[in-house]
Amino acid sequence: MITGNVEWRNMKWWWVNHSQTRQQEVGGGYLWSPKINRDNSRNQTYENMTAVRPGDVVFSYADGKIGGIGIAMELAKETPKPTEFGSTGVNWANTGWFVDVNFAELGNALRPKSKIEAIRSLLPQKYSPIRDDGNGNQKFYLTAISEELGILLVELIGDEGRSVVSQLKTHFDAETNTKIAENNILSDPHLGDTEKEQLVLARRGQGLFRTRVLAIETRCRVTGIRSREHLRASHIKPWRLSTNAERLDGHNGLLLSPHIDHLFDQGYISFTDDGQLLISPQLSLGILLAWGVAKDINVGTLSGQQMVYLGFHRDTVFRR
Repeated sequence: MITGNVEWRNMKWWWVNHSQTRQQEVGGGYLWSPKINRDNSRNQTYENMTAVRPGDVVFSYADGKIGGIGIAMELAKETPKPTEFGSTGVNWANTGWFVDVNFAELGNALRPKSKIEAIRSLLPQKYSPIRDDGNGNQKFYLTAISEELGILLVELIGDEGRSVVSQLKTHFDAETNTKIAENNILSDPHLGDTEKEQLVLARRGQGLFRTRVLAIETRCRVTGIRSREHLRASHIKPWRLSTNAERLDGHNGLLLSPHIDHLFDQGYISFTDDGQLLISPQLSLGILLAWGVAKDINVGTLSGQQMVYLGFHRDTVFRR
């Protein structure tokens, strides 16, 4: 019996055969399909797009391998065919189904054919994404697979697969909580329109929050860049977890270059109260090397209020 991570239970799992459009879909963070076949006949694997729910996991298959994993962020909606498809799918209808998916590329791609003996018995009896011999079944686009097969594929990919699914789910949960918090702000009758606007802008590091951070911070704490147009005002205590006052507090912010903001926001780095860089064991040191970030850097003096927020970041956000 394949058990997997308890957090993966009750998730729905999908397998997409990209065929010619993998680069555009995975790179752009979406799935897109026509609604019907070219002869106007019904196609269940296109209709499956409307069954995808936020939080569902999607395996990206092309060229004989599963090279990426994604998590659906929204329900399907009707959109024009992506212009980046170019001449690909020239015979497809101009309107189809679009699903927003947060994809992560795999360094350790899985070739299902090499594991077909373990996979075969778990393949869907109808609309199977691959054949019994392990070769792809490209006439089917999006197929639902069982939880057991989904978890098996993650385990076959190994540590990277487990890490990617867990990180995607963490990101999805954070985005969901952020949307809930934003909706609560917009529907709060006790807040004026101006205050609502400033609180929502603060989520993106804009408006009054950014102005207040700029009054305290003058440069990226890590890279030293001072050009404000290239820096982000990043919340130390995440916006979704902050009170309305904390969301607008300039001391709850740091000016960071975009790539440093990503590492800080996702908990791959943090800072001690005396400004020493902390590096998560989950972060590849090769990334820091490629981005020119010194491991032993000290980012300078922090205010007392910033230290309080950083304590929360280290306890709650930082990946240990």
